[in-house]
Amino acid sequence: MVLISQNEINSLVEIKFLMETYYDLSFLDATSGREFELFVIELFEKLGYSSTVTNRSKDYGCSIMFQQGDYRIAVQTKRSESELTFTSVQRALDSLKKYNAQLAMVITNNKFISSAKQLAKIKNITLIDRKKLLDLIKLSNLPVSHTKDFISFTEKIRKDAIKYGIDKESFKFLGLDVPKTDHSLLTKDAYGRPYPLNNKKEKLIDIFKEIRGDDEISVQKEVLLNSMEKYPLMFGTRNDSEIFLDYMVEEFMIFKSKTDYYNLL
Repeated sequence: MVLISQNEINSLVEIKFLMETYYDLSFLDATSGREFELFVIELFEKLGYSSTVTNRSKDYGCSIMFQQGDYRIAVQTKRSESELTFTSVQRALDSLKKYNAQLAMVITNNKFISSAKQLAKIKNITLIDRKKLLDLIKLSNLPVSHTKDFISFTEKIRKDAIKYGIDKESFKFLGLDVPKTDHSLLTKDAYGRPYPLNNKKEKLIDIFKEIRGDDEISVQKEVLLNSMEKYPLMFGTRNDSEIFLDYMVEEFMIFKSKTDYYNLL
């Protein structure tokens, strides 16, 4: 059973409205940890689960318990301005045994660094990052007549994580994982026309990969803009580049993991 104050009820009403009208996750970045928790509770109730908030002083890595029949899920919610480390996964592990749950997961408005993903894959912990949270919102908003199979949803996440690991190792074995550096400024086609928007998006993703290598860390705005300046015919002036970054955030291609830091969605 969840006890909430009047202010939290008002927050929940706003969250419901936002969930039902559009899928802009930027509003989550401005919420408190408690408001983000209420948001997750609303999600799971729409999926048919009952919720219980755990003891905050001794939650054993689980802030909310969800249950549907005999199936129990231990969830740790993390509204964060920076990417989550493996510590969040370690704490989630404790909740499986403590609460006799069939599934443990960590849900965030941000992303997880590589070490967190590796530990989660080994220990079978489900991670819901910013991109998967968007998919979960869409799942919860299906009409009542539809089957909202959350278990299938989490199994797909695990399979995708395993497949990504296999594909990454295969590319490494074949020597195809080395980022290609393109220092050419010939960013217009043979007829002098600007490249299409999709080409600009692909080039920006390549720039991200070139800067980060195999890591999935955020890129500082200044470093990103400096790299984009190498392609003035494609991205224009520095101000044009900043406008394009804002556009990419609006299009859910990248997001601000924290102030003046960007990451791929």
